[in-house]
Amino acid sequence: MKTLAESERHTQCCQDDVCVACGAPVSTYNANADLINQRPEANDWDWWCACDNADCVHAYGEGLFDEPLEWTRKANAPLVRAD
Repeated sequence: MKTLAESERHTQCCQDDVCVACGAPVSTYNANADLINQRPEANDWDWWCACDNADCVHAYGEGLFDEPLEWTRKANAPLVRAD
């Protein structure tokens, strides 16, 4: 079975977005029938976003609407610590 990042459903790698949990790039996918077969929750979304690191807590991903997801940040943005 192909991983989500290797599949044809991959529409755009967001080079400027990374996962805050692990720092890996974040990819955006069109929520088509093939993706819905792997991620049934994607049925309610036009776009699906997932961390490219298969071992990350955000690798499964979630639906994407107009706002950036809380677990993503721009690669050149400074890290914010919750000390």
